[in-house]
Amino acid sequence: MKKLLANIGGKVAALADDIASYNDSTRYGSTSKPTGPGPGSVPGVKSASTGRDVDAGAVLDPVLEHLLRNVRSRHVRQHFARTPATEYTQLREVTIQVATFNVAGKKPPPGLKLDDWLGAGPATGGMRGRWPPGAATTTAVGANGGDGPDMLAVGFAEIVPLSAGNVMGVWGSLHVDAWDRCLAVYLNGEEWATQRYGPSAPAAAGQAAAGATAATLLDTKWHGGGGAADAAPGTLNGSSATAICTGGGANPRSYSKVSAAGVTGGSSVQVDQEYVQVASKQLVGVYLSVWVRRKLLPEIRGVQVTTVATGFGGYLGNKGAVAARMRLYDSSLVFVASHLTAGEAEGDELRRNADMHEILRRAIFTSAPDGGGAVAMTAASAALISASLGPGHWPSSTSGITDHDLVIWVGDLNYRISTVPSAGTTASLAAGTTGEVRPMGQLGLTDADVRAAIRTGRLDLLLAADQLNRERAAGRVFQGWHEGRLTFLPTYKFKMGTHVYNGDDLTPSGSAGSLTAAAAMPTAAAFAAPPSGEGDDGDSGAAAGPGGTAADPEKHKRRTPAWCDRILWWTRTGLRNQQTHQTHPSPPHAVAGHGASGTATGPTVAPGLRQLAYWRGELTVSDHKPVAAAFVAEVVSYDRRRIEGVLEAGMRAVDLMQESLRPRVTVEPVVLEAGEWVALGRPIPMRVHLTNTGTVEAIFHFVPPPHPGRRGLGDKFGLDDETPPLPPWLVAMPAEGVVAPGESCEITLTVLVEGGAGGAAAQLSDERPSSSSTASSPPLTHGSLDSIVILRVEDSGDKFISIGGRYRRSFLGMSLEALSRLGSRPPLGLLEAVELAEHLGLGRTKQELEGAPVAADDGSTDDGTVDPPKEVRALVSELLGNSAAALRVPGILVDSAALVLARAAAIQPTSLEAQRALLRQLEPLRLILDAGGRVPPGTDPHDVAAMLLLWCGQLPYPLIPAAAADAAAAAPPASPAEAAALLRRLCSPLQLAVVSELLRLLRAALEPAAADLNGLTAARLAAAAAAWWMPPLPAGAVAGASSAQRSLLTLLIAGGDASSSWPLE
Repeated sequence: MKKLLANIGGKVAALADDIASYNDSTRYGSTSKPTGPGPGSVPGVKSASTGRDVDAGAVLDPVLEHLLRNVRSRHVRQHFARTPATEYTQLREVTIQVATFNVAGKKPPPGLKLDDWLGAGPATGGMRGRWPPGAATTTAVGANGGDGPDMLAVGFAEIVPLSAGNVMGVWGSLHVDAWDRCLAVYLNGEEWATQRYGPSAPAAAGQAAAGATAATLLDTKWHGGGGAADAAPGTLNGSSATAICTGGGANPRSYSKVSAAGVTGGSSVQVDQEYVQVASKQLVGVYLSVWVRRKLLPEIRGVQVTTVATGFGGYLGNKGAVAARMRLYDSSLVFVASHLTAGEAEGDELRRNADMHEILRRAIFTSAPDGGGAVAMTAASAALISASLGPGHWPSSTSGITDHDLVIWVGDLNYRISTVPSAGTTASLAAGTTGEVRPMGQLGLTDADVRAAIRTGRLDLLLAADQLNRERAAGRVFQGWHEGRLTFLPTYKFKMGTHVYNGDDLTPSGSAGSLTAAAAMPTAAAFAAPPSGEGDDGDSGAAAGPGGTAADPEKHKRRTPAWCDRILWWTRTGLRNQQTHQTHPSPPHAVAGHGASGTATGPTVAPGLRQLAYWRGELTVSDHKPVAAAFVAEVVSYDRRRIEGVLEAGMRAVDLMQESLRPRVTVEPVVLEAGEWVALGRPIPMRVHLTNTGTVEAIFHFVPPPHPGRRGLGDKFGLDDETPPLPPWLVAMPAEGVVAPGESCEITLTVLVEGGAGGAAAQLSDERPSSSSTASSPPLTHGSLDSIVILRVEDSGDKFISIGGRYRRSFLGMSLEALSRLGSRPPLGLLEAVELAEHLGLGRTKQELEGAPVAADDGSTDDGTVDPPKEVRALVSELLGNSAAALRVPGILVDSAALVLARAAAIQPTSLEAQRALLRQLEPLRLILDAGGRVPPGTDPHDVAAMLLLWCGQLPYPLIPAAAADAAAAAPPASPAEAAALLRRLCSPLQLAVVSELLRLLRAALEPAAADLNGLTAARLAAAAAAWWMPPLPAGAVAGASSAQRSLLTLLIAGGDASSSWPLE
């Protein structure tokens, strides 16, 4: 595979350059930041967590900054920062299990149990009182009582074969879905996984029997006819000191819930004990999947993912890392899964060092404008759940991996055991005749030395030659990181489907110099073919035959055993991560818990990680063995009630000081009037002057009004208040600022009512009972702009500004439901429209309105059918009238908006700015339609068509909902009937009625008599309609989503002619 990718290297050089510019950290600004102080630090005071002086420019913890954002006094915040964090902070324990597995590009075999890797599964009750696996007691794991981890993060390497197509970015999700389903079965049971991922693929006929036969033959050959049960896979033969505990001999599958039919039944996990996936991200072969107990979800926020490719050229995805961050309670936690450069040649470890440093340099987290992650997740379910958890209140600047409190790094790091070529002096050792390992001299270990050390349990010699240990000791990589003590056997490289290292012979001698060989997996035959791997960590071969005497078919892939698969961790403080020995027994196939425990002295609230166990799994799916580790994370949780108490104490303590330092400001005027004739898209600026008459600077910003009906925690200081400070139809410039003593600042408040998504037109257009309404005759009112905005001046009183006015609604910007409720009534009365035209300076339009005829009945019915709004029918009728003469105009509908905008020198007709310009150009026609009049004779057909398109763009939600667009992208319909069925399923009756009416118009435009003159095609019409009818594509949309939208509309247009009855109706 290396040769193949090397051959195409030149062809992708340009692509690598593009990716390099995209991954360049300077594109987002520097991510190198000094480690910040503890919670509550501000300039000129001591850190609340450490008591040390805080450097100038230090800021509060981002979560505290968010909680205190509405505290008007910086002096109160300084008092708060000087308060020891222990006064308002608790440390909460969360149990975390992490794991890593290089699966060699393979899917899990049917019925694969992960118990031999992750421990007895929660879904079967296997962890009840037994987590982490093999622990003597559960007192060290918090309140869960050893019933399993609160979180599980699994990093995969080579989850897809590292073929050229996959490396170049065309990889599918079948392998990811298969392994996610396997994790779901392990965590929540088969029934839960089937509901969300579908049924598991059945095992091939006879496969289990064939695998069992092969396993029996292997076991018989190795043990000389018996004793298979005496040696567990992965144990060190003859070495009780380092033997791996089997968990007391308990069958890990004995907890499975078996139905009457003899198969695994539904999950026994209670709802709050279920695990849900909150993060999912794939980069070619690297995949990270993070699961959390449902009961912990309220404490998880701000989940985001990012990727870094470090493969060929430094930027292709055959190697690299995936990272996910989240806010756990009030601490930040990052999981990293990586696959570093392969190779056991001299100097290859330096390339791995470079990969690690590149990942730390270029892995940045960036928040999107809505507070979510800028990088999309792989699994849609994880994306939906993480989006529902709320923002993490991350800093506005980009953040690197070590800009967080806790980091756990897993993956195939590919570090090897340093060896030298075999020499004659070690020939007897290589033959295994002595059973002893010579001391490592200046020449280092040979491959034979390594294998002999494994046979005799001398892991200390191997650890001394481990490249990762050496590079860390030399200060070249993972400085400040921690790893639990390795007491399990090397994890690479094995013959596929066995527990035999590649390069070892399956001789039946059973001598002391031989490795213990375990029975092959029952499904080993299904995984004998090597994957399309890359280099020496991508080739896997077939398992050796049961005879044990034939030539080794994988001899050319011989690799010295090594600990390629590792788990490390890092904390911001580093105080709670010193290696200590624990006395509880080892978990299955693993170490006796050598972890890290907190030893910080004095009161502290620093988050930390304590490792409980570190072990190797014994799956035989791959040429790697999986690895897992268990942690207790101590995370910060801010007590909101105690924070309020500290703030109240601070307020009392600084009252006297503030009295002399309080700024004095005046605001004039405090009553603003936008007028009774506010029109759609017409800005009305109003000016306020803020004057500082005091002796200190005045800092101002707008704050949201209080909630009258809300009582409870956070009322006084507005904690966790997400209400916007200004109404959606009001814009302030500037919205915040600083006024020096004796200076003034002019603030412009602009009233601007707009339609479309996020606009206020729909809300202001809804009719509501007025204050004088009665049950018998409820007068309706709409469009009131009366409100009060609050201008907060720090260390001073709030200033209240009253705003009055009334918005005159238009059929543009109203929701379909509101237009339907109007029935035959126009949005504006005729006299109201005439006066509005006069206020807008449209004298000619006023004259047209005074003489405009009332629109005639255009076909609406009272038989219970749903009709499109009358304005839509009027515009469509105008374009279809006079034998559809308007549809013969060149470029009608497709170029109409652009041609109208050409008068205003605007471009991109679907953009917000262009829609504002289009609205101004079509304002006369809009007022006539708002008053219930007909389209004036002689109106340019392009104006009529542009008005119809603009109406679609001004709806508060897309005409065709996002659910329909997503469904079309996920499973594109193949025929007009399928397209119509999709819309009938996902659109409301009103939406269907409008789409049906508009499709009738589009089909008429494609009639031969019209198409010969207008130059339109179904593809051009579909592209134009998609821009106005369908939601904009989000950042990170799947490839082909845009073409799927156009394809859906093309099929709908092709579903009949202009006079046919469309299947939607």
